[in-house]
Amino acid sequence: MEHIPQKRKFYKKQNEKPVAIVDERLQIVGMNDSLTKLFSLNKTSSSTFLTDFDAFRNINLLSCIINAFKGNQEITSEMTLPTLSGEEAIRITAAPSDYGKEKIRLVQITFEDCIEQSVDSSSANAFIGNKEVPSISHSVFLLKLKKDKDDFVIKLGTGSLFKKLKLDPQTLKNQKLHSVFPKQELENYVPLCHKVWDQQIEATYEGTICGLEFIASVIPAVEEGITTEIICLVTDITDMKNTQWELERNKQKYQSLMYDHIDNVFLIDRDYIVREINSAAEKRMKISNDTLVGKDYRDFVRPDRYEITKEYLQKALAGEAQSYNTVIRNSDDSESHISCTLVPIVIDGKIEGAFGVGRDITEIVKMDHKLKETAYLLEAYFNHTNDGASLLSESGLFLAMNHKFESIFGLQKEEFMGRSIQELFHEDLSSEDKENISNALKGDDLEYLETTFRKKDGKACTISLHMSSIRSKKGTVIGIAVIVQDLSTLKTTEDLLKKSEQLALVGQLAAGVAHEIRNPLTTLKGFLQLLGEEQNASAYIELLQNELNRIEYVTGELLTLAKPQAITSKMNSLKTIMVQSVEFIKIEALKNNVKIALSIEEVACECESHKIKQVFLNLFMNAIEAMPGGGTLTVILEKEDAKAIVTIQDTGTGIDEERLRKLGEPFYSTKEKGTGLGLMICRKIIENHKGSFKIESKLNKGTIVRLTVPLTSS
Repeated sequence: MEHIPQKRKFYKKQNEKPVAIVDERLQIVGMNDSLTKLFSLNKTSSSTFLTDFDAFRNINLLSCIINAFKGNQEITSEMTLPTLSGEEAIRITAAPSDYGKEKIRLVQITFEDCIEQSVDSSSANAFIGNKEVPSISHSVFLLKLKKDKDDFVIKLGTGSLFKKLKLDPQTLKNQKLHSVFPKQELENYVPLCHKVWDQQIEATYEGTICGLEFIASVIPAVEEGITTEIICLVTDITDMKNTQWELERNKQKYQSLMYDHIDNVFLIDRDYIVREINSAAEKRMKISNDTLVGKDYRDFVRPDRYEITKEYLQKALAGEAQSYNTVIRNSDDSESHISCTLVPIVIDGKIEGAFGVGRDITEIVKMDHKLKETAYLLEAYFNHTNDGASLLSESGLFLAMNHKFESIFGLQKEEFMGRSIQELFHEDLSSEDKENISNALKGDDLEYLETTFRKKDGKACTISLHMSSIRSKKGTVIGIAVIVQDLSTLKTTEDLLKKSEQLALVGQLAAGVAHEIRNPLTTLKGFLQLLGEEQNASAYIELLQNELNRIEYVTGELLTLAKPQAITSKMNSLKTIMVQSVEFIKIEALKNNVKIALSIEEVACECESHKIKQVFLNLFMNAIEAMPGGGTLTVILEKEDAKAIVTIQDTGTGIDEERLRKLGEPFYSTKEKGTGLGLMICRKIIENHKGSFKIESKLNKGTIVRLTVPLTSS
């Protein structure tokens, strides 16, 4: 404040009227309390410009001040300015200082006619005292420009907006506009400045400068009819433009929601009149917008839905969102089932109408009818199928069953209800079957189980059992479907078939035994006759002994095959069994020039070790004998899931398809002295261990035998 003349300092301090003193740059060098109270200003900044305050960004006010500087005379003007109390008519007096002894030119601005109501009012003072003082806006700069041929020279620049533009107003003096701002951003602004200069008119212009949106007010300073300079007040309106852009976006969002929605969207007023609909509603109802808008809701709602629809509309117009289903009539007399949601439209706290979204559920309603028909058909099937069917709860209690299920067990529906399926277990039911059924009750589907249940009279009933879990959308078990078939008659038929098969097998075996034993017996008979004629019979006796041994071997194989064998299993190392078996045949392999390649994992298996060893030895010897000219015997032992997989592969002569199909039949063998019983015994041992036995072979490429044995007997 050192540059304020003494006269002005005293006047500013003593004057009760609102007063501000500014220099030629419009920087405020002083203002009194009356001014700050009138316009609710913050005067804490040491370098505040007049244009930093929204209240003083008025073209008339700035023109008045500039003309006071130019004319060096007091100028008075009336204008409307935004005060603390609102928009008010203010008389402005701009009085320049006496320049005689003063180095800096100043103008004192006095604001009159609103002092009494704005300053002396106790209620206003109380309000100002409690009101938070608004912060100063930094979105304006002011330029004084002087024409220089086709360009303009900056004589003065002031305002905090320069900070945003990263420009120093002190360095702008005497620089041309084109040297300060990009040429492309001045293409329209400079011609406007020429127009204001030449025609001595005030003008406004919107544009972009250094990335900021602005509005510029351009005012000519005229002395004796000649334009001496122009004043450019540039206001940053980027925020306002962003707000407008956001409003436009919100408008487009509303239009997208309203008009691009795939569902029926409509607006209805408090008189139940449709005011707006979207194209989806027009298309679905086959009625144009002009036909629907302005109509009462009853013009398109099915008559039997009038009252209930009105109730929902009334609740929505009372402020409560509603969801309901209704039926509308289309222009072609067809009907559409609509799921409707109504939301109140609240403007300034008052409900003006309701916004509705209607989704066409016609297909869903039709599907619901079809589902009901399907449910009826399923119920009919459930009750009339030849299989026994029942439904269990997740805990295994009977919920429903058909007549066939009742007849199989001799119980009535009332006797089943609330009872557990475990109450039907027969006393002879194996622990393995009990475990399988228990697992099915926990959610593990049981594809097929042949087991024994108990009838009402306590007798055993052989059935096939199928159990499937019924799950919710979340995957939780909510019930179990049970299908049973009475196998009593089927088992009787199977027993008869088994007996027939056994008789056929006995006949086949008898023929084989007769054939196999007859040959050595013929030899025995002939040589016994010769023995009676020859004195030296030792050679004949050895031959007779060999033939008798062969008869003994064949009968032993038949006994092994025919007699039921009790299996006593325990956990054994298949690796150990296999290594022992390989060691046993190594000498034989060496004699036949056969290499042995092993790939063996450590696999523990519940089995009868000497039986499994018998299988390995039989298959190893078969492989070696299939490679008379030498080759490679590959043995692989690996574990997969809960099974042991054994692969035995040779590089021998192989077996053709026709002979491969007959392998395993009694007394059929590919070897000259084979009986064909070895593979039958191997297969039976593996099947008794609940495993599988498979042979693959190709001529001149070799044979592969794959065995699969579960790790546990259960």
